[in-house]
Amino acid sequence: MAFKQLDALLQQVVAAQREQAEHPRIVVVDDDPGMRRSLETLLRGLYQVVLASGATEGVAAVDGDTCAVVLDIKMKGYDGFWASTEIRKKYPDVPIIFYSAWQDLKDPYAVINEHHPFGYLTKDGDTARLLDMLESAVRMHRMTLYNKKLVDGLLRARREEG
Repeated sequence: MAFKQLDALLQQVVAAQREQAEHPRIVVVDDDPGMRRSLETLLRGLYQVVLASGATEGVAAVDGDTCAVVLDIKMKGYDGFWASTEIRKKYPDVPIIFYSAWQDLKDPYAVINEHHPFGYLTKDGDTARLLDMLESAVRMHRMTLYNKKLVDGLLRARREEG
């Protein structure tokens, strides 16, 4: 692959990243309307916040532009564990942060081993921890997408060459 082709590929990837750089899209899933409003107020200046009032709605809200999901665990109907499994089927790389008031639903180690969340936080009022975790999740997701686009572009260029 010529350096000009590689440079053009890198420019395409960087341009795609810039489109979403200002306000990354995150999905907040919680059945408590007060918690949804509070999280929207906390996050709206930093992120494009999409709110969902339950697991089914949350799964439907996640798309290819979603950089992270903040997911309650105990909800009416399907729970956050179900939602996490369904989201992973379509978007395996999107970081999911479990954010729950219920610590005794499952052993935290079992949750981590079974669902592989990016993080697990309790609703203890420490919003700085959530903000830090979201920032890290979005940064990791962007790096993952950047690397995938770069590899895909390199593979495509290699096929075209030969």
